[in-house]
Amino acid sequence: MQSAPNIVEIARRAGVGKSTAARVLSGNGSVSEATRERVLAIARTMRYRANAAARTLRKGENRVLGIVVPDHQSFGALSSLVAAPKLEGIARGAKRLGYDLQIFIENIHDGEALRRLAVEKYVRAVFLLGPMPIPTLELLDKYRIPWIGVNWRHPERPRDLYAWTDFTHAGRTLCGHLVQSGCRRVLAFDWLSAQYGAFGDGIRAAWRSFGLDAQHLTLHAGAAYMHGAEVQAALENAFGGADAPDGLLMGHKEGLLQAYAFLKARGIRIGSDVKVVTFDDLEAPRYLDPACTSYEQPFMRMGEIAVEEIDRWLSDGRAKAQPREVLGMLYARASSQA
Repeated sequence: MQSAPNIVEIARRAGVGKSTAARVLSGNGSVSEATRERVLAIARTMRYRANAAARTLRKGENRVLGIVVPDHQSFGALSSLVAAPKLEGIARGAKRLGYDLQIFIENIHDGEALRRLAVEKYVRAVFLLGPMPIPTLELLDKYRIPWIGVNWRHPERPRDLYAWTDFTHAGRTLCGHLVQSGCRRVLAFDWLSAQYGAFGDGIRAAWRSFGLDAQHLTLHAGAAYMHGAEVQAALENAFGGADAPDGLLMGHKEGLLQAYAFLKARGIRIGSDVKVVTFDDLEAPRYLDPACTSYEQPFMRMGEIAVEEIDRWLSDGRAKAQPREVLGMLYARASSQA
């Protein structure tokens, strides 16, 4: 029995690439008139009949959205503490708004691979869950492929569409909690602002809102203050004198573990001598002794909102879609309640 003709065979006979043949047969994308006629003539000769995806795309009814996972970090990525709730949120949002989802593991440095998702697999828009190189983003823009970063944005492209934590709110909430817990000398670490949102601005805003002396808030900002030597030096300097902090605000899980070890080694009681809070409620804070107060990023809600914004873009044009910053939640625990 003779197999049905496919795009690969049509492309070969017409002397064009598979993606070019796909654009002609789906009616999606631009090609020269001569090329279009040649491909259609071959398709008619071979009695080609477009598959369901191509037919729905031609009618403007395609409802397929893609989730792109970088191939170099795909092992276990979909089940991680960060990715899993984002994926569930995207799935819930897609179901509510009537979209289908597909997950693609791709080489993110190959922009053409992402373009082929739209041209050959009829994906209308893509969700990017992690860092993408600028050339890839530029190619997506060039081919007008809608995309949104979920809990991610390139620091050199702040106007891109994204859905992520409201980092200003996170900083304000954590610092405000320390003040309300009685802290009047706070040491804070901010590595987030440079790449994400204005975490440090939120810390300063909370401090000012309580009318406290600016010199009693020490804020270290920059990538070096995630954890490591700079964090260690700052802790030693702050707790080495008579006016040691009574509040400590950490911005990273590894930095938090480092701070706990530092305080315990010096006999400084967490929760009574110094109250400790941290950004990102990723398992470690709740299992420390004492359990640490933390700010939980709303990963699932980010995914849902990302679908809402993509739907707004596809339905009404990009002008109606906008970056969204989502409020997280504070979990108060023993480290700041004693």
